[in-house]
Amino acid sequence: MSIETPLPPWFKKITQSIPNYSIGLQIRREYRHISMGIRALRLKDIDAIFIFEIYNQHLLGILPLLALRGKQVFISLHGNQQFAMNSQIKFFGLVYLKTYLQLFNNLKVVLFETDDHVIPEKFRLPASSKIIIPHPILSEVTPKLLPGERLPLDTKIKIGVVGMIRKDKPISKLITKLQKHLGSKADQCELIIGTPFGQKPNYLDQLGVSLYDTTKEEDYIRVLKQIDILVIHYDKERYYYRTSGVISDAGSCGCYIIASDYPVINHQVNFPVPIGATFSTFDEIGSLIDQAITHIRQKGQDNHWIWREQRSAAAIAKLLFPHNT
Repeated sequence: MSIETPLPPWFKKITQSIPNYSIGLQIRREYRHISMGIRALRLKDIDAIFIFEIYNQHLLGILPLLALRGKQVFISLHGNQQFAMNSQIKFFGLVYLKTYLQLFNNLKVVLFETDDHVIPEKFRLPASSKIIIPHPILSEVTPKLLPGERLPLDTKIKIGVVGMIRKDKPISKLITKLQKHLGSKADQCELIIGTPFGQKPNYLDQLGVSLYDTTKEEDYIRVLKQIDILVIHYDKERYYYRTSGVISDAGSCGCYIIASDYPVINHQVNFPVPIGATFSTFDEIGSLIDQAITHIRQKGQDNHWIWREQRSAAAIAKLLFPHNT
């Protein structure tokens, strides 16, 4: 189940008319959380529910509904433990969740990639209530190179930056660094950027690089399937303890990943085998790109096929339901 469900037009119109955008947004999110709980109560012939994402500050109404359902419920917080460090209301929501986890054995929290030992103790969850799984892959796409297959030597390596450009995904400095490093490699490499054009900053049009609109999911996937090396940087305050959906999608398509060196992302890129590398400073990116090009030429996308095996639906099912396999 996901909170990203359509809202009734009348409700959306009323909340969007509220002068304070933040208030309207929180009301819409509260509606979606309660709606998930009500849908959970109405579901028939199911044994378990997976809540893909939930917000700490909107748990008051939904947790009783999920607990009353009586079925196994898996809740993904997707970084909300970290957000609780800087928000009092998100912290209270986390405390509220911990109470429910201790009272109801059918409620479990799913952590992606790693245990929460990398964050301060008071923000961690009860050991008996946690299940750790790798971030699921896109099963409908595969790496473009088969095991043992290599790119022709005269093929340009495509290096890409993909995703929505917002404050927690600052890329202007990253793009500048990439352009500077690739300036002398124009015959070997090509830089491309994929982002939803509805949110595209004007400065991107002045960079002289290939731009692709990724508003539609099929266009987003098409861009990822073109790219050989994905370079991505995240704000530490929001992604230090959080997986990246773009990294998962790009890895599914066979992209070599160069990303910020945060604990969860590091594990995402390196488990069970490396499909990329991480950096602590922008000064490392140039050498990592050179290493990536060598890796692709010599080893293709062989590791990606191994990386996928423990991230498939079947592999994750064994972790969620160990007694049923």
